[in-house]
Amino acid sequence: MKQRLLFLSFVAVLATGCSIYHPQAVSIPLVNHKGDAQVDLSVGLSAWILPDVLTLNATGSYGFTDHLAGQAHLNFGFDNTYGHIAAGAYTTMGKYGVVEGYLGFGLGGAWRDRTSYDSDDFDDDDDKSMKDGRSYEYDGHFMLPFAQGNIGLRGLANGHIDLAFGLKAGAFMPDFDYRSYDPDGTLSESRSKLYTTTNFLIEPQFQFRVGSEQVKWNLRVGLAWLSDLPGASVNLVFDWITVSTGLTFAF
Repeated sequence: MKQRLLFLSFVAVLATGCSIYHPQAVSIPLVNHKGDAQVDLSVGLSAWILPDVLTLNATGSYGFTDHLAGQAHLNFGFDNTYGHIAAGAYTTMGKYGVVEGYLGFGLGGAWRDRTSYDSDDFDDDDDKSMKDGRSYEYDGHFMLPFAQGNIGLRGLANGHIDLAFGLKAGAFMPDFDYRSYDPDGTLSESRSKLYTTTNFLIEPQFQFRVGSEQVKWNLRVGLAWLSDLPGASVNLVFDWITVSTGLTFAF
């Protein structure tokens, strides 16, 4: 019985975590020539403590000249969405090396309909906020101007393997409304908050691709750190890791 209560308490703590950002599963294209067109499709899974966000992701990248490139990205996670556009420059180093730099602007949002806790699952020893029938909901959006640098090796093993590392830095500019309700459904003003504090964002990403020159399977691991959100006085969090996989098509 005690183990069951501990498990239910742990699940309830996870449920109170309202994720408003996760590392984005964006392709690191390693554009290396004019006319280089890529479409990347993937599925991503993000986690704070346990996996809690599933996203469908699409990225398009293109080399407009011998040194200028662009990128567009869009993803949807059923209770969150994000998209960005970016313009960049690239150069090759030797036979395989590529260095890229992008400046971009992202816009996203997250929401959750009212979620409540079942008081029958807890006894008098559990935290009152978990067992007294309170509920919450939140919604909002954010803007994300950013700069990103990528470096990698493209076309190893006769064109079959690509390796890449990217680092994004930006300003996470949120506008979120968190609302808490008492057991009778009355809005609790003391526990309801607006969150509008700009955060500094750092987001590294690692990418591996393998396959033919035209179609490659990709695997990415992205991490994120936001400067203010971990200490914010609202029940909002961010997922710190995203793992994604899919296919990259080169034209």
